Parts: sequence; structure tokens; C-alpha cells
Amino acid sequence: MKKNIAVIAGGNSGEHDISIRSGKNIAETLDKQKFNVYFIHLYFKEWTYTDEQGNVYNIDKNDFSLPLRHQRIYFDCVFIAIHGNPGEDGKLQGYFDMLGIPYAGCDATVSSLTFNKNLCNRVLKTYGIHMTTSLHVFQYDKIDTKKIIAEIGLPCFVKPCCSGSSVGISKVNHEKELFPAIENAFKHDNQLLIERFVQGREITCGVMRLNGNIQVLAITEIVSKKAFFDLEAKYDPTLADEITPAPIENEIREACETISKNIYQWLDCKGIVRIDYIYNEHELCFIEINTIPGQTNESIIPKQVRYKNLDFKELCTVFIEEAIRGK
Repeated sequence: MKKNIAVIAGGNSGEHDISIRSGKNIAETLDKQKFNVYFIHLYFKEWTYTDEQGNVYNIDKNDFSLPLRHQRIYFDCVFIAIHGNPGEDGKLQGYFDMLGIPYAGCDATVSSLTFNKNLCNRVLKTYGIHMTTSLHVFQYDKIDTKKIIAEIGLPCFVKPCCSGSSVGISKVNHEKELFPAIENAFKHDNQLLIERFVQGREITCGVMRLNGNIQVLAITEIVSKKAFFDLEAKYDPTLADEITPAPIENEIREACETISKNIYQWLDCKGIVRIDYIYNEHELCFIEINTIPGQTNESIIPKQVRYKNLDFKELCTVFIEEAIRGK
């Protein structure tokens, strides 16, 4: 008997539209011989399903069921494709845990931890992961730009702690740009990181657990044609080159693969995640981990899957079946 699978996309952040594209790609990819797939659009309090005739139905949030005209659909598993709030930050995962509904991907604790850049950095530092110097600032703190620059230097990056896809991030080259960058970041979160700039090449590593084994998909080098790899550059192929496999030395590749697999294991990740780094001739510097990376055809993870000659449909099937079995 086919399992009922909900693919949830949208969300409440600036990544809403990208999430829709990711979710639709996943919904179209899932094996229809094994699954009845329902694409659920979540936008704040509106959780809706639209059928082929254009009829719109509201999800019953009491049990996450879908009341259609002649039947009520109960879901065997959920595939969360929301980048940002409330899908990547653990909120939906906690909701489904309370309802006892399985979901593919990282659990609530891991999602919440990794989405907060400050907390994630602090945890990974205890494992000896190298990262740049940063300051953690709350919205109610008194901002002293001269003190910040004396400690962090210029250029630097200003980032919301809890935001994805470079939303709200600014690269600051001059002191006069720092306060506006901080104000901009606070539009997206009430706490932020101010990070020392690291000169180097940006690489990103896809990691997954498949049949009990943690394995690397590939390492991709990102060469942005903008000041940094922002949201626009991530989804406009003319604004960045994404080179898979990354043209890097074997020593760096092996180090990146080992560190990425260790981070995946230490944090007890599930499904596919993507871990970003800057590297130069001296060191490999951790940037962040994405537990729900983009899944559009233009996104890095699907490109890495194709490079490894893997079938994305089969991978999704494995993740769903493992979630249902409770692995």
C-alpha cells in the first residue's frame, strides 16, 4: 500500500520562494509508484494543499491531517523543504515529534542548534573545529563600532545568527558601513555575529548517511562574481561559478571530507546536509552548516548528486523509509 507523504515548502522567511522551488522539485521527484505525494504550502498561519483542479484545502493543525471533500488524509511521513523559519530551525520538527509523525532529515535539537550560528560555533569549537574570530551581539547591546573594528578588523561580515541563504548578511569594508550593516542584520534576527574576514576560496561539502554509512557527496568550489555568495548569486547562474569537483589539492580535499563527516556524526545529522568552508594555503575555516540545503535543479546538492551518478529519487526514498522505520 502506498505511503502518504507531505512535502512542506514555503515558510516565513526571505527564503520562501526558493523553498517553494525546492519543495516542488522534491515533490515531482518522489517515486509515485511508492508514495502518494501532497505538496503543502506553509506561510505563517496558512497551511494549504491545492489539488489538480485548483481547489484549496486547509491542513488540520491539530493532527496535521488533510480533510478533502470525500476523505481525510493522514500522513505516514513528512519531507520538510523549508529553508529558514519554521523548517530549518527545528520548530516543525518539534511539532511533528509531538504528533508522532516521522519526518526526513535532522531532528528538532540538531536543526535548532545548527540554525543558530553562534551556538553551533560554540559547540563545534569544543571539538577543535577551526573558525574565524567573531563577536556575538544582541539587539539590546550598546554598539561601539570602533571597539568592534579594533577587535575584529576590516573587512568583516555581519550576519544574523538565525538566518539562511545569506539573508541579511553584509560585507563591511569601511567603518561607515558597519552600523548600517548591523541595522540591516537586526531586521532579520535579534542577535547577530560580526566575523573577521578570511581571505581564501569558498568550498562546500555535501554529506549524507546512507544505509548506516556517513559519506561525502562531493566538494564544490564557489566563485562568486559579487562581493560574496549572497542569495541572488546562489540562484542566478550568471553570478557565480559552482565547480564540482572543486579543483583543490588532495590534502585539502581529504581534510574537508574528514572534518565534514565528523561534524555530521558529532551533531547526529540525518539526511543530506551541506557544510561550507573558506580555505587558503594555511587552514580550512568552517563557515556554517545547512541542514535543509537548496534542492532546486540549480542548487549545489542536486548537482553533487548528479556528479556522483546517484539517483535523487532513490535517495529520497531511502530517507523517507528510514524515517518511517525510526532510524
